[in-house]
Amino acid sequence: MLMNRDIKDAIRYIQISFLLIILLIPVLYVAGAPLVSYLVSKGRMIMIAGAPGYPHEYNPELSDIDIISSSIADISKIDKPEQGTQYGSIYCERIGLSVALYFGDDAISLQKGAGQYPLSGLPGRGRPILISGHDITFFAPLELITEGDIINIVTEYGSFDYELVGTLITDASDTTAYKLTLNREQLILYTCYPFGKLIGDRDGRIFFYCDPVTSD
Repeated sequence: MLMNRDIKDAIRYIQISFLLIILLIPVLYVAGAPLVSYLVSKGRMIMIAGAPGYPHEYNPELSDIDIISSSIADISKIDKPEQGTQYGSIYCERIGLSVALYFGDDAISLQKGAGQYPLSGLPGRGRPILISGHDITFFAPLELITEGDIINIVTEYGSFDYELVGTLITDASDTTAYKLTLNREQLILYTCYPFGKLIGDRDGRIFFYCDPVTSD
């Protein structure tokens, strides 16, 4: 009889505990929703504030520069991608970089992958290619890159290799970090610096300069 009573008490305790959990779930949800919403909002603000945007000035001449060189015979027939569309991917096997490449460096594109400044050149067209990405997500592996590493860009019309030849750490107001009118192809990747900084100013930038790898 005593054992049966202990078993009944244990079952009753489990039932009461289970009932309390069920009753507390809605309360915890209602109480925690504002906190979760705040954290999500704060995270989005960090991402937007940390976006490696740059004070580009529109220059209509950049969109009309002739093709200087190309390894693809009919590359001049390739249409410019539509704004916000993915037209390729960026890889660097040694550091584990693998990211979708979008045409456009707006906030929406940078939430999905790396974004190319629209007035810079396309891979293979003999002009500077300016691409940005978030340092706390897609471009985080760039912290491990060293000179001599190969970056591969795969597009719908071809695959292009670039070798890292130099870096520059500067601030967001430095408009001398690149030259889009340069008469040769150069891949320029950039992101916020220092890497992974979530609190405080996000005014630092690091640029990675890469030259095309030519086959002998």
